[in-house]
Amino acid sequence: MGNEKWLVIGTDARLKSLAKKLSNGNRTVYYKNETVWSEELNLTAFNFQPDVVVLPIHPLPIQVAAVLGLSKARIFAGKLSEEWKEILKNHDIHYYLQDESFIWKNAQLTAEGFVSFFYNTKQAVYGKKFIITGFGRVSKMLAHVLKNIGADVCVAVRSDIQLNEAKAFRYEAVFLEDVAKVTGDYFINTIPARWFDEKFNQTIEMPIYDLASSPGCLTEDVKRSNYELLPALPGKYFPQDAAHVLYESIIGQIRGREEC
Repeated sequence: MGNEKWLVIGTDARLKSLAKKLSNGNRTVYYKNETVWSEELNLTAFNFQPDVVVLPIHPLPIQVAAVLGLSKARIFAGKLSEEWKEILKNHDIHYYLQDESFIWKNAQLTAEGFVSFFYNTKQAVYGKKFIITGFGRVSKMLAHVLKNIGADVCVAVRSDIQLNEAKAFRYEAVFLEDVAKVTGDYFINTIPARWFDEKFNQTIEMPIYDLASSPGCLTEDVKRSNYELLPALPGKYFPQDAAHVLYESIIGQIRGREEC
């Protein structure tokens, strides 16, 4: 890889750190702190003509009539909208959210990030009971970390498979529909869907911390004060570590393609 031009886009602090980490004698790296694909970003890409583009986890809204400057670019992205998929249909696309190594390491950082956030509220984890919804990678890592610090953990899930898996790990486990019957101190959502409706809102009074992506778990009709959406914790609390995880994923995928 000689004299490659890389364009890294996004507001997450890990992406800024990633741009610095990627910069070396063989790469010219341009970082843009942008939340949308604007006319300015279009002009940047058109003038720069990048060989590789790293997009943020969530697809950028497009505010131009036609996206320019990406004709020869290899794309790294978390998720792409249908609009982006159509624009990039002839491109070499790598999804780092489909890389198991990235997903698990990012889940580890997310769990640590939540603990960092929680300690900043001047509260101790030890002796508290946390109800965690879902039992995917983030939930698994978070339950493990909290339990090892001395918390009680209950896992609330939607499937029989997840219920028995959580029980196999020796967690208290219930179906999500029965979670309101569980007494706890804090409620943590990891399910990436708007499932928390007015029925749950009327029966669950404890503070809710939502680790799912925006817009979180609350349905549009639910309003509550003790709710906090906490997306992208790795980039907020550990930008250099999070950048290293993303760097390893991207470089690993490039090397894998080259070896093939």
